[in-house]
Amino acid sequence: MLTADDVEHCRSQLQQRRAALRAALLEHTRAGDTAQAGAAVEVHDLKDEAFAHTLANLANTELGHAREELAAIDAALQRIRSGNYAECAACGRDIGRERLLVQPGADRCLSCQSEAERSPAARAELRS
Repeated sequence: MLTADDVEHCRSQLQQRRAALRAALLEHTRAGDTAQAGAAVEVHDLKDEAFAHTLANLANTELGHAREELAAIDAALQRIRSGNYAECAACGRDIGRERLLVQPGADRCLSCQSEAERSPAARAELRS
């Protein structure tokens, strides 16, 4: 069972990670604006363009992961405010103190998370 100190620790961890993600997203946006401005002037061959597309795809994937993590953090902070932070979203049971201290953004107990990772349909749901 989570104590008030545990919840405060988790809140602090979530807020710190949220701030870091927001800063990284802002930096990526600024860097992207600069890169787009410079790209219009440069001459590229096909290899350069293929490499640029690969880098852009990688950056977009990283951005997607960061946005998903940011949404999970915001949801966890909302659960803290609502008072159901340690409740599994899938089964309603307690998520577990140890799990939340290690993964403060977790919204499922270990059993439900394991099941979700085994099930192809649930994996698709996790990605959405």
